[in-house]
Amino acid sequence: MASATLPVDDPVVAALLAGPNLARLAYISVSGRPRVVPIWFAHSNGDLIMVTGPRADKLKALAKNPAVAVTIDSSTPPYKVLLIEGEAALEPVEGMAPEYRPIVERYLGVAAEAYLQKLLPRVKQQVRIRITPHTWRVFDFIKRYPKSLS
Repeated sequence: MASATLPVDDPVVAALLAGPNLARLAYISVSGRPRVVPIWFAHSNGDLIMVTGPRADKLKALAKNPAVAVTIDSSTPPYKVLLIEGEAALEPVEGMAPEYRPIVERYLGVAAEAYLQKLLPRVKQQVRIRITPHTWRVFDFIKRYPKSLS
């Protein structure tokens, strides 16, 4: 399936990608049941980048079936929502992934350095999850609504 470029010039999309909004990563677990996990992310070169530990359950599931859905939404009304369907690629990284520090700083702000100092000695490997979007939709509940509300 062809990749789809996220419309980063759209102010709603730009705000959702730049702000400290959690992504909700949906995938099919190894048991065959759907699973959704909240996860920090970054947007880079058209892809979503997530970083996790090498023993995370989601890695086995994504290796078996890389199809994913991601929701990124705001926490206050009027809610803004970015829905993405895509494919996950797993990229093992020795030590701490270079994207991880800026991701942590984005979400934790001034508390990031203390968090990273505790984590750094323990991290031997991480896995970068690169989500390539195939389709996307945006809702702002002002001009753009889900089909169910149209």
